[in-house]
Amino acid sequence: MERFTERVKTFAKEMGANLVGIAPIERFKNAPEKMSPQGLLPEAKSVVVVAVHHLDAAIELGGEPTPHDFGPYATQSSTMNPKLDSITFHIAKFLEKNGYIALPIPVTNLWRYRPYKDLRISFAPDLAHRYAAVAAGLGEIGWNGLFLSPEYGPRQRVSSVITNAPLKPDPMYNGPALCDRCMECVKACPTGALKPEVLK
Repeated sequence: MERFTERVKTFAKEMGANLVGIAPIERFKNAPEKMSPQGLLPEAKSVVVVAVHHLDAAIELGGEPTPHDFGPYATQSSTMNPKLDSITFHIAKFLEKNGYIALPIPVTNLWRYRPYKDLRISFAPDLAHRYAAVAAGLGEIGWNGLFLSPEYGPRQRVSSVITNAPLKPDPMYNGPALCDRCMECVKACPTGALKPEVLK
């Protein structure tokens, strides 16, 4: 299975992913069932997580003249969502071609596939990709709740594929802390939603 796992990762990068990690289903055992891989695919064994790096210039220019100005970031972000959805779709097709069940999860801003028990709202994720990225060993969650990778910091978008393929998992990230709590995110937040007394 190690060789097949490498084939999956290589294929994901050929499709345009900058980062690829594998999370075993056991790392989601404490996830709320209504937003978990096993809640969507009971026979799930692995989650393939991919990330695409934001263009640095778009991020840096997106805050000019003020952090409240989205500018180039919004433009290139609208390109990245379909790109990620295409990558995960093709990964799922690759897994299916090799005899496995695979379910690509949309990037964001989409409705759930179906209501689940007491969760009747439609604007809720089927799977939180940022936590899946942590479970796949790609990085950690910063103080502001964003996923951070050692390669790109917060400058990536993430998506996932749930599968019954028993892929070889990546180890959890165990490097230096990726968030130094500099609080620049608090200064830049357009809505003022990040408050130290709330996010500790």
